[in-house]
Amino acid sequence: MNMEFLDLLMEKTGFPQEARAAYREAAAKLDSAKMEEAIRHYYEVGFRLEEALPLVEEMAQASGVSVYTVWGLFLALAAERAREDYIKAGISEDVFFATFSDLRYKTIECKHVKGVWGTFVAFWYNIFYQVKIVKLGRLEYEFIQYKGEEQTVAGVTVKPGDRVLNIHIPSSGEPFDEAARLASYQMAYEFEKARGHEGPLVCVCHSWLLYPGYREVLGEKSNIVGFMNDFTLTGTEESGFEDAWRVFGPAAEGPVEALPEETSMQRKFKKYMQAGGRHGCGRGVLVYDGEKLLKG
Repeated sequence: MNMEFLDLLMEKTGFPQEARAAYREAAAKLDSAKMEEAIRHYYEVGFRLEEALPLVEEMAQASGVSVYTVWGLFLALAAERAREDYIKAGISEDVFFATFSDLRYKTIECKHVKGVWGTFVAFWYNIFYQVKIVKLGRLEYEFIQYKGEEQTVAGVTVKPGDRVLNIHIPSSGEPFDEAARLASYQMAYEFEKARGHEGPLVCVCHSWLLYPGYREVLGEKSNIVGFMNDFTLTGTEESGFEDAWRVFGPAAEGPVEALPEETSMQRKFKKYMQAGGRHGCGRGVLVYDGEKLLKG
């Protein structure tokens, strides 16, 4: 295990000191050769984390280290090769480290929800190691081919098979106001322009943050509602509140009456849930011409 790279990654991405110490302590208990084998196998089989699962579970069982922590270490150490791949793809090292700061966000989430430093959503990370996502300012942008129905927004048509950027909203704790969002869209516009894209930036998003029913929960002054307004909504779907843990942490598993009310968002969502409010996700298209958002 390359501990020098691990320390560099955690320094560049701002890991909490307690998390850094926990990862170093865990690394000392693990079989270094087994970890290197797991990482090598992951790259050889084409970025399928499920293929590494038996080795990760074996390391966790043999060492007594939480499997969530082993996954966190695995992903951090595997990022050494990913850094080389990002640079080869013409993406700066600064953007690489900004992108892989997501490991910090998920490590902190894991500590909050599961009680240990690590990650419980390892499946999310394949696109990072395939160089299919970058963080530009506040938002993350995944390179995808559009698979939805043909849509025309402000005269811009997006068809199945078109390259678009799929927006993800990391739990980075950074400002999410209009200025931060517009700065990010501008960075994404310039990023695509530098790679030969002509015309407006076209992004899509599928998220609980676009569910229109939450407007009444959050209020029109909410930054989340502002984010909704950046998009032209193209569809909605109702479901259970699978993202409740993002609002309530581990308490989300308990009864509604016992949900915490420590933040304004928690109080609003608890009241909404007690009133029988519905939950779901929204889908939308965002078009930015390098100066302003275009709305359909």
